[in-house]
Amino acid sequence: MASEDARYRATSQFEAWSFSPAQLAAMREKTNAIARQRIAERMLSSASNPPTSNNTSHANTPDPSGTGTPNPNENSAPTLPDFLKPEEEALLVSFYVSELLRAADHLGVPDEVRATATVFFRRFFLTNSIMTYPPQEMILVALFVGSKAEGRFPRIIEFQQKFNTKQDILAGEFLLCQGNRFNFEVRHPFRALMGAMMELRSYGDIDEQRIIAAEKRAHEILLFSPLMTDAYFHYTPSQIMFAALSLADRGLAERLIQETFHFVPPTTNNDNTPAVTPLPGTENSGISRKEGGGKGTMTNDERAAIIGPGIRDKVMGTIEACRNMLSNELPERKSHWTSESIFKSQIRPVRKKLTKCRDPERWNLSELQRQRREAGLRRADSEERPAASNGAKDAGIFGGDLAAGAPEKKRRKVDGSGLEDPFGGPL
Repeated sequence: MASEDARYRATSQFEAWSFSPAQLAAMREKTNAIARQRIAERMLSSASNPPTSNNTSHANTPDPSGTGTPNPNENSAPTLPDFLKPEEEALLVSFYVSELLRAADHLGVPDEVRATATVFFRRFFLTNSIMTYPPQEMILVALFVGSKAEGRFPRIIEFQQKFNTKQDILAGEFLLCQGNRFNFEVRHPFRALMGAMMELRSYGDIDEQRIIAAEKRAHEILLFSPLMTDAYFHYTPSQIMFAALSLADRGLAERLIQETFHFVPPTTNNDNTPAVTPLPGTENSGISRKEGGGKGTMTNDERAAIIGPGIRDKVMGTIEACRNMLSNELPERKSHWTSESIFKSQIRPVRKKLTKCRDPERWNLSELQRQRREAGLRRADSEERPAASNGAKDAGIFGGDLAAGAPEKKRRKVDGSGLEDPFGGPL
């Protein structure tokens, strides 16, 4: 049976959404650069092709200057706005994540739904710029999709009534799923914390009240700190759990690690042969690594590589780095993001800047969905016309109208024409 590490490394969370700090920074730089380029192109295109007006023509209107020369400002190139920088986008994402967590508290959703919705939101705005799609509307979309991903299926009207809004949540649902590459499974550290508490209780020499206090504090940290930082992009759920427990009670976290990574291999057996240690549960199986092709027992060097002091120091270093990241956004920082003075001095100027550089074609999710539906219908109609002509030729030989029948639909399925990529276009 595969180990827990091997199973985690096979998940989409590790394969598609785990990055080093340098990789994550490069992705944000690239997302920001692509958004700036595309938004600038759309702004210039809309400025050069303004919508037609139904007003009366001004061809016979006299020139107020009396010179008959054209206004030099009429044909000048439009001025592009000042676009957001990657760090400004990151600031806004953090602010809207705090708003998402407040919305989750308002809904009263379980911890897993709250965390999954936040991870979906962060993933979406890692591959899409906050200048392209409206973050305020994507909050409700993330909560709705996160609820369904965790096995809860709320009604749209419940969300609208809870937040007193008429927002079309479904307009952004497929968009969010596409931005997450349809990776809906998210592993969280909550169950790992429960297992750690059971392990600490099994030692028998730790005060129960200390364990309860550490569990409560660590759980509070897990509900806020990893979601407000990039912890889910850098660390595994168990590493995040150990970091939160270390912030709650460093002594208990170090005790767990010491008890787990304690093996020091003996050099040799009494007969000077290399020492081997049976795998747990196979002590009486009589299967050795040499005889069983790698099953049953392992050498002490191999066991030390898994639970020895060397790997313990490496694990401690990783947990300490995660601990430092979580300490930047402790639960006490909730008041920071809701502070009126912070909002006025840090958030409002960036939001004001965002209103001037947002994507003119993709900011309205309902309109974007309508345009895509119409484009899909037009594409389907254009594909039907050549199919109809081919069916008319066949009808002259075989009789009957084959263009509008089921055989043509089956033909399109077989040859692949008319089928769209289910994962959408490139992001």
